[in-house]
Amino acid sequence: MSGVKSTIFDKLDNSTVHIGSLYPIAVFKNIKRWRKYFLILSLVSLLLWGILGFDSTMEQVTPFTENILELLTGKVSLDSLFAQSRALYGIGNHWSAPVIYGFAFIFLSLHLESVGIVKSYNFVATTILSLANIGVFETFWNRTFAYFQNQPWTISFAWKQGSNTIQFFGWIVLGILTLLYLISDGYRLTISRKFIILLTLSIMICTFWIYYPYPTQQLSVQTTTGTWTSTPYFPQTMYTIDIDPTDNIAVGVPHFVENNLVHFTNTLAKVLVSGTILSICMVKRRIP
Repeated sequence: MSGVKSTIFDKLDNSTVHIGSLYPIAVFKNIKRWRKYFLILSLVSLLLWGILGFDSTMEQVTPFTENILELLTGKVSLDSLFAQSRALYGIGNHWSAPVIYGFAFIFLSLHLESVGIVKSYNFVATTILSLANIGVFETFWNRTFAYFQNQPWTISFAWKQGSNTIQFFGWIVLGILTLLYLISDGYRLTISRKFIILLTLSIMICTFWIYYPYPTQQLSVQTTTGTWTSTPYFPQTMYTIDIDPTDNIAVGVPHFVENNLVHFTNTLAKVLVSGTILSICMVKRRIP
């Protein structure tokens, strides 16, 4: 249309670049299909979360996926795989993450679409803001765990945690840049009552988690520099402990301590912080 400014997203949406019968750039504009993928991912994760237990992890599926051929050929029994799976309970990446962030992606995408951000513009904005959402919580967790549980490796730039530290920071920066782009494109941030309530609740639950008032099991782990002992502050159900703090390798060994109330606090904090970030990202079209 004459006089209408073309953006990079218009070019992506109108691209006819193809490899044979495949149009790889077209995947960016098909946001409705992406929402379906994320819905399937979130529902499957929610189902597995319910089946495997409240503190279950994605790692519990790996014994089955890695030994599917052995299972089909009778080289390994199903009971053996279930035993391996149960041994990984509470160790690894919790199912709450794909559930919370998957639904957050869907809600944000639907909202942005309702205010006129569609196709590839919607996909790029939603994806970056969703990654920034994850980055905020993970940065909070890493810094708080490092300070209150005396595990500075979680905020180190040394291998291999360094890549995570840079990644989470990069996601947050990209999220801020995306919000600035949206503002320059005629949208505005809204400090709504919902945002204030979510922010207040997030601060309250994170403070409760840090200064947890109930008894917790104390964990002691032998390291090369002495015995590390957990503190009552910011308790976890999975403590990742650097066994050799002097080797310049930032990696922790996981230790599971079952406590459903602590895990509920962790999950609720993730939900509320995610909701707070999601709320501020739900921009509105600026009225001329």
